[in-house]
Amino acid sequence: MTALILYENNELNELVDIKYPDSYNFEGKVAYLTEGEEVSVEQLLEFLLVYSANDSAYATAMYISNSVDDFVKLMNKRAKQLNMVNTNYQNPDGLDQESHYTTIYDLLLLSEYILRNTKLIDITNKSKFYYEQNGEVKSFENTNLLLKNGFQGLKTGWTSKAGLTFIGYNQDNNRNILTIVNRSFVDNNKENHFEDTLFLYNETLSNFQDYLLLSKSEKVYKIINSYESSYHPYDYDIFKFGNVNISKNLYLNSIDSSVLFFENNFDTESLKINLIKSQNSIQYNFFMSNAISKLLSSS
Repeated sequence: MTALILYENNELNELVDIKYPDSYNFEGKVAYLTEGEEVSVEQLLEFLLVYSANDSAYATAMYISNSVDDFVKLMNKRAKQLNMVNTNYQNPDGLDQESHYTTIYDLLLLSEYILRNTKLIDITNKSKFYYEQNGEVKSFENTNLLLKNGFQGLKTGWTSKAGLTFIGYNQDNNRNILTIVNRSFVDNNKENHFEDTLFLYNETLSNFQDYLLLSKSEKVYKIINSYESSYHPYDYDIFKFGNVNISKNLYLNSIDSSVLFFENNFDTESLKINLIKSQNSIQYNFFMSNAISKLLSSS
């Protein structure tokens, strides 16, 4: 969220003077950015999203709002705009704090918005970036160890209460897969969230696939009348993406004189099938003789 607000309110080449709130203490993973240093917005985003530097989050808050409290208000306002109704921010770096929380679903909403409406993925998929600090050019490695497995982002993290966390995004295997891991067991190397992510990713590949729901050669309905009895197939193959372990039956929802509507277990979309009218038909015309007409009228 901190990175999103910075991205949405500034140009990437805009220059930022590093500034911290009074009595700020470097805590957790930091880059030790020096007050008074000048960095670009793009570099600050790299420190936030690639290296996961907590001090860059506070520098962002001070640059945007000149106050951590005011910046946190911006974070919560933006969360509400994204319908993240079970999220409440208390700080810009995500470290444990009372009344600071979110949910897996809200992280999903935030992640989907970022993927669809920003180009932050161009930053999160960098394996490293370089920055000159105290006269020395330093290399800052991406905390995402799954870049080598095709994951392009989005964000790693860990705290004692949240455990190891990772929002993973992968575009391999002709699909976009977003995984969110929270409260992964904190192992000695702090890599267990990556193992959990790979497990979820492989489970997704195995269990969610395109399934042939209706073949164009499959007989769907039959016309019966005095002149014909004929089966009619569908026009083309219908594929649905979903869990291949659930029932794949089609269910007749409704029918009128010209259309069949089928439901399925994969999604809420109705399958509409237009009925072919019979080519053979007879029109019967009945005529009454004058004698019969008179009899009926007199009765």
